[in-house]
Amino acid sequence: MAINVNTVYQTVLLILNKEQRGYMTPLEFNKIGAQVQLEIFETYFDSLNQQIRVPQTNTDYADRVVNLEQKMQIFKTSGQATYANGVFNLPVTQGGSLTWSATASGATTYPITSISAADLADGVSTVSVNSVIRPASDYTINGLNLTWNNNAPRGTIATTVLANATPPNKTVTSLIVIPQPDILVGSYITGPTITASPGGAADTVTIVQNGQQFGVGVNQSFITDTPQTITAGDAITFFNTITISTTPATSSNFYRLGTVLYTAGSRLQELQKVDRGEFYTLNLSPLTKPTTSFPIYLFENNQLTVYPNTIQSGVSVDYIRKPNNPVWSFTSTAVNNYAYVYDNDTSSNFELHPSEQTEVILKTLLYAGVVIKDPQIIQVAAQQVAQENQNQQR
Repeated sequence: MAINVNTVYQTVLLILNKEQRGYMTPLEFNKIGAQVQLEIFETYFDSLNQQIRVPQTNTDYADRVVNLEQKMQIFKTSGQATYANGVFNLPVTQGGSLTWSATASGATTYPITSISAADLADGVSTVSVNSVIRPASDYTINGLNLTWNNNAPRGTIATTVLANATPPNKTVTSLIVIPQPDILVGSYITGPTITASPGGAADTVTIVQNGQQFGVGVNQSFITDTPQTITAGDAITFFNTITISTTPATSSNFYRLGTVLYTAGSRLQELQKVDRGEFYTLNLSPLTKPTTSFPIYLFENNQLTVYPNTIQSGVSVDYIRKPNNPVWSFTSTAVNNYAYVYDNDTSSNFELHPSEQTEVILKTLLYAGVVIKDPQIIQVAAQQVAQENQNQQR
């Protein structure tokens, strides 16, 4: 259940361009969308605090506390806290290296399938071809699309052996002259199918390119454990491998702490939260000092200090996570005159409850008015947002 990012974007564009006031680019929309979603998300906590203090109706669908809980449950999660250096660190669902690989096919744009758009946007990515890191000026990552700006790895380059070559011990030496960047260091090579024991990917073939020798990896279907003769005129093909390695943002997706639990064997119990003053008071008496049966914790600097300090495992937490940033991703090719075409497969929707769609659009328009410097848009959007907030508090 989510708010479709394309619906919001198209609605905002429709209103902005009704009288040709201006235009919002996908990059601007994605940045503003993330800010709007976080603002609405943050209001849930103040609204819940306010609604708990007033009587609620028992009528179905009209209980505001229940409705707020439904909006917040999207972000409720749990995880194991990890012990290190005397404290427990909060669960981190982001982090660790993520990779995506593809064989270059000569295309300009490649869809990324195994890394989320949010991780690509927030993390640190490197793009390499055959394990050689390419400079950032060579490519652009938009949403879940990798687009080469220049010097793109063509991949799958077929050529012909120019001289006879006999591969002793899985090594071929031949004279092949092909200009860069068609064959890159680390490329894989395949040739005529050979029905003998295949060689390993670590085997090499020596290519003499423009008078300079360099080695490339060898696909198993080309080199074998027994000597083979490759005749002049046989076709061979080189493959370049594109790889993206992403290290997502090191910060946790933790937002607000809920319940802290301790599991010892089959026993599950809730830890009591205390502040420093309470902790010192409890430690004054043997009767109130924390034990493994009645543990306590301090929550400081986004870390849990659990007492007694003999507890070094089995601690888990229920918490509210941050919403993932919305991403309106697109393709742009010569076929459509390089216009932005929505790509549903590589986009990320707003994570907010569908009932927040109006609020998302209004707040996005409010920021859009600032971007395009249109005071009328700002005024109308601000009035509508204020009216929505007033209606929710009545």
